[in-house]
Parts: sequence; structure tokens; C-alpha cells
Amino acid sequence: MTFEAALEKLEQITEKIEDPETALDKSLTLYKEGISLAKTCGEVLTKYEAEVQLLQKDAEELFTLTPFFGATAGDNDD
Repeated sequence: MTFEAALEKLEQITEKIEDPETALDKSLTLYKEGISLAKTCGEVLTKYEAEVQLLQKDAEELFTLTPFFGATAGDNDD
């Protein structure tokens, strides 16, 4: 199940649980399913967060400040 599908299912579960017509035992079953989906979503987000952090680290290393035309830091031609 994709992250988006799990999130949509969580929203549906929330609506059903909040519906006063939903029986208590059905609400409990839905709650358990929701907890499982929330855990799955959290794991996916953690995975993607780690991936983004690696990409940021790679980007920082690619874009280091280097002297222009052989100038060194602190050179001042004034």
C-alpha cells in the first residue's frame, strides 16, 4: 500500500470512528487498523526523511565554496 493510500484510508477510518452511528466494537476494530496504518506511514516518512538528509549532505559537498580564478580566501584586491 502506498503512503497516499494509507493516509486516505486513515482519513476514512477517522470519519467512521467519529460517526455516532458506528458501534463501539466496530470503532475498536477500526482504531486497531488505524494504529497499524499510522505506524506504516510513520515508517515510510522516517525512511524518506533519511533519504532527504543524504541528498542534502551530497548537495552540500557538491556545492562547496571554491576560489574564483585561483584567488584564495582573504585575498583583497582593493
